[in-house]
Amino acid sequence: MSKPFLVDGKIVTIIDTPGFDDTRRGDAEVLSSIAAYLSKFYEQDIKLTGVIYLYRITDVRMVGTAQRTFRVFRKLCGESTFGHVLIVTNMWEKERLEIGEARERELLAKYFKPALDGGARMIRHDGTRESALNILRRLLDNDTISLSIQREIVDEHKQLVHTAAGEELTSALREQAQGYDDELRGLRTEMEAAIKASDEETRREVREELERKREELTRIKRDVECMTERFVSEKTRLETSIADMEAANRQHVGRLQDMQNLVSQALLRLMKSQNEAARPKEVEERQARILAEERLANVLASAKHREELQVVQSEMNKRLYALQDEIFKIKLGGKADERRQADPEATETHTSRQAKDRETDQKEKERAKDEERIARLVYFVNLIVGFVITKWTKGPTSPTVPKAC
Repeated sequence: MSKPFLVDGKIVTIIDTPGFDDTRRGDAEVLSSIAAYLSKFYEQDIKLTGVIYLYRITDVRMVGTAQRTFRVFRKLCGESTFGHVLIVTNMWEKERLEIGEARERELLAKYFKPALDGGARMIRHDGTRESALNILRRLLDNDTISLSIQREIVDEHKQLVHTAAGEELTSALREQAQGYDDELRGLRTEMEAAIKASDEETRREVREELERKREELTRIKRDVECMTERFVSEKTRLETSIADMEAANRQHVGRLQDMQNLVSQALLRLMKSQNEAARPKEVEERQARILAEERLANVLASAKHREELQVVQSEMNKRLYALQDEIFKIKLGGKADERRQADPEATETHTSRQAKDRETDQKEKERAKDEERIARLVYFVNLIVGFVITKWTKGPTSPTVPKAC
């Protein structure tokens, strides 16, 4: 079991189990060791988030031993956990890519298909650290699971030999033992023939092969018979070892958590300092926005003022044109009176002429007053227009306004 380490801020522990193809240990001994580990962890409420099955892509073919191993692995996990299983092919750097891809397609379509159909995933490991971390990341967010062999041994109190994995391995070993029995009978027949033929060299080779097969057969039968006893012995041996590892791991986890807390505090301080540094900039940006809004408001107000000024100018022009028309009409009336005075009637009496003269003088005086009044009014209007234009375009001024008529 590895020491805990961090991956993306999460604490990870890897349990590295022995492989079933170990030349120094039999498959029954390997299964006993794995079962002892897993059951002990399960009793301590230590659950898994995933299982990784490693397979060498350099293996030319998946021989009978490898197929048997994978069947035991499937029984050990249970079909309900296949969604948490990663089948990882490694050693790609030691094989030509096209050959490795051809083997990969065969594994997908044939040997690993039952597990893949149940939810397992098959991925490559290129031997780099980043590739290994990416494999672990696929399991970090999984819910915890309990494997079939853990539930069978701890919850259902089954002996290892009666679990699904134990029965699968026992059946495979018995088939292997039966095959060895058949080979032994064949070797005995060959030895008898060599003895009759006085072929000492052949007899010696057959005898050595016969002894080797007998030893292998004896080991297989002993493994099957002693699987439960070996499991109990292995579990007892592991109790002290696992307890020591757990104590060391708890201390290591504590240190990792302390490091995480320090990192979190440092990040908080960094964020605080960044926020404080960003505040003056935010104030500047706010002031810039206010100034921009004020400029826009001034532009809009100026545009509105120009529109209103145009309306005032238009209205004043209308009034000026009306005054000019009125002056023109008054002048036309005065000329008409002159023409009437220039053409006196013959029968007009002296008295009537005097009355008309007085009337004409009166009208001349009134007309002069009207012209003077109109001239003052025109002057006043022009000043007012100039005053309004100056006020709206250049700001307030204080022009001299003439007295009203």
